[in-house]
Amino acid sequence: MVQRSRLALVLVGPVVVTFVSACASNPASSPDSGSAGHGSSATGAASGGGVTDTDGSGNLAAGDDGSGGATGTDGSPGTTGTTGTDGGDAGKASTPSGPPASETAGGAACPSLAGLADKAYPRWPMPNPPVANLPNPFNYTDNGNGTVTDHLTGLVWQKVVSGSATFASAPAYCSGLTLPAPTGSTWQVPTRIQLLSIVDYTTGAAVDAPFLANGQPPGGKYTWTSTPWVVSQNSAKPQLAWMVNFGGGGGLTSNAATQTSTEWIRCVAAPAVTPLPYPHYVQVGAGEVADVETGLVWAQASNNTYLSQTAAVAYCAGLGLNGHAWRLPSVNELASLVDDNPNYDKVSPAIDQCVFSDTSPTAYYMSSSIWGGTKPTPWALSYEDGYDFNTSPPLVDAGGPSEGYVKCVR
Repeated sequence: MVQRSRLALVLVGPVVVTFVSACASNPASSPDSGSAGHGSSATGAASGGGVTDTDGSGNLAAGDDGSGGATGTDGSPGTTGTTGTDGGDAGKASTPSGPPASETAGGAACPSLAGLADKAYPRWPMPNPPVANLPNPFNYTDNGNGTVTDHLTGLVWQKVVSGSATFASAPAYCSGLTLPAPTGSTWQVPTRIQLLSIVDYTTGAAVDAPFLANGQPPGGKYTWTSTPWVVSQNSAKPQLAWMVNFGGGGGLTSNAATQTSTEWIRCVAAPAVTPLPYPHYVQVGAGEVADVETGLVWAQASNNTYLSQTAAVAYCAGLGLNGHAWRLPSVNELASLVDDNPNYDKVSPAIDQCVFSDTSPTAYYMSSSIWGGTKPTPWALSYEDGYDFNTSPPLVDAGGPSEGYVKCVR
């Protein structure tokens, strides 16, 4: 294991106090020597910068009404068309198809991921903040009953965060909500990837409207996910879980939440978990695979040299693989590849290690996302376990992503 320092910011009224905390990380192939994970669970800790930007807006969209039918040949009126369905709830426009992805051209198909991995991955297009000008901008409806519908993911969210509990008590809090939930869904603590689907990494508040209101989202604590840190499968190791820092934290995702601590809870109404489809990734061309759930197409080969964000954007734009136009992914899109529950015998890199076999278990991968504080800085993600990070200014000794390896997407 490599001991790393993490930069955290504590907001005390209008004063920003900066400190560097030492938190152990766990990049080794085996977790046996692992200790506490990334990040800090200090009360009120923020990330990246210290200024909260509460501006944000949802991007509401709904289906159009159906048009009237055409006049029949006998002169009688046609029938009236039906009302169009909501644009996003249906999920992906089409499911990518092809043979199961393989590690190398002509090689054996990569095996299925199943079991705990079923809860690790998104089952919908990965949303992005509208200001990023990327595919799948946030698309919310405030239902006026204390819930918010995300039309990209189909998830329904508790609008106002007011409850807090320990990791063990959080599920009971959510199951006890009396807010309306869609048929077939139950109120539960969101998984890490579910909670990340509403994170706007460009603002301190880390969410957009309609989640923004007076005192919302609240600060002072992190927000629980239901996802334990993978090393915590071993009861002899620290019992930690993933949490997200809203309300001034910029969306920092940390695995250093002690499960006995008390954190905020934002519940989600979600359907029961279903098995991860096989194939999860299909081969759509030499060296490129499509995620059948998100619809994203990834270049399998990484550029495992350190590049700045500007250079990484240029690299992907000039990739030209199979004649396609490629781009640098957002940090949310990079997170969609994270396996929160990898094989315990080899926890890093936390990704499908066959499909993306050259992924570094320790390096940060640069994203196109920028935290828009007083000093805009890039976000990057490490597949050591899925920790994302930014810092201003970039600090080499804090693991700051002034440069990173590169994955490309289209």
